[in-house]
Amino acid sequence: MKFGLPVFSLLPVIFFQFNHAAAQSQGEDSIFYQLAFNHTVTVYYDQLGDQSRIFNGTKYPEFEYKFQNGSPFFLSENPLPGSVVYDSVYYPGLSVLFDDYRQYLVIVDQFFKLKLINEKVSSFQIGDHHFVRFPENKNNGLPYAGYYEVIYSGHSQVLKHVVKKYREQLSIPEGVTRILDEQVFYYIKRGEHFEPVNSKRELLKSMEDHRKDVQKYIRKKGLSYHDDLENILIQAASYYDQIDQH
Repeated sequence: MKFGLPVFSLLPVIFFQFNHAAAQSQGEDSIFYQLAFNHTVTVYYDQLGDQSRIFNGTKYPEFEYKFQNGSPFFLSENPLPGSVVYDSVYYPGLSVLFDDYRQYLVIVDQFFKLKLINEKVSSFQIGDHHFVRFPENKNNGLPYAGYYEVIYSGHSQVLKHVVKKYREQLSIPEGVTRILDEQVFYYIKRGEHFEPVNSKRELLKSMEDHRKDVQKYIRKKGLSYHDDLENILIQAASYYDQIDQH
């Protein structure tokens, strides 16, 4: 089953008007602009009604078996509040399900699950987590095309990518045990490409020009690479951006 995405004539006008206003706003005015813009988009979709929820996609293929260990879904197998930028159009107030094992983004409307076309998704929000889709590009330093969570959005952007792999275990009493193993990979933006930062060595190498300052900062904070790598990456990237501006 496929659905067509409608052509909106009013939304580009809204974008133009608010972008023009934002160009003239600074500081607190820009915060007011963002709140006003979000409210206007919400009112716009409320006025459109059901036609604003029409996407181009196919029915989500459910799993024919259960996993005894691991989950194919991000956070929950139940849909969560979220939003999507789809075909360059922002859709707020959705029920979103993310199958990060197969890299499927799903919109749930009552009992129907619609799998979106990955190539049309620019980014999405699920709960407090923001994801960006990166197409295949041999020059950006990312080994996989797909969805990456943005865990730090500053100049030294930090991405998180989860890879889940399926395996089976056979035993006489239990039969087939289906397992999803999970690996987490991190990347930091350097110029126009990303570098892996999955260890202390890789992190400090990526910040070579401020290596000593970053090392001192991490020691002062009492952070552990073994226990809390993700938090270290976020704090180190933020600190690096602060000192790199001077």
